[in-house]
Amino acid sequence: MKKNEKIMIAVLVGITILVAIIFIVGKTNKEKDINENTVPIIEKEEFVDKLEDGTRLNNSSKLKETKKIDGIEISDFQLTEKNNVTLLLGTAKNTSGITRGGYPVDVKVLDKSGNEIVTISAFLGKLEPGESTQFSTSATFDYANAYDFSITKK
Repeated sequence: MKKNEKIMIAVLVGITILVAIIFIVGKTNKEKDINENTVPIIEKEEFVDKLEDGTRLNNSSKLKETKKIDGIEISDFQLTEKNNVTLLLGTAKNTSGITRGGYPVDVKVLDKSGNEIVTISAFLGKLEPGESTQFSTSATFDYANAYDFSITKK
């Protein structure tokens, strides 16, 4: 091997080592910055279970209670949030002897202390005696960790 070839190999090895060192140091500093600048968010959500697909499902026992308004019982509630859309579903049944519903309602969402989180509008469809239908309202506001809610006629 000639002297020039040995010098060339030594330079290439040196450059490779230098690049490797720069890469390792840069990566270490980047990880250090990420670790130092990342603040863990610890958000206790007392009334929410997180499902595999990212959906947050409310588990408050108050949501299992039947709500009554103007001869209509609304039950079997499910409150979920996914991608910042919160959806409240239930089953509305006319338990009176006459046609009921067909009007807007307010759904007042409450925290555990009874404080109002938000009021959402919904429409309670017209129901014949004994008839059932799905009750639903949604919002692009996250209230999945609610404790309870009330429904009132507008």
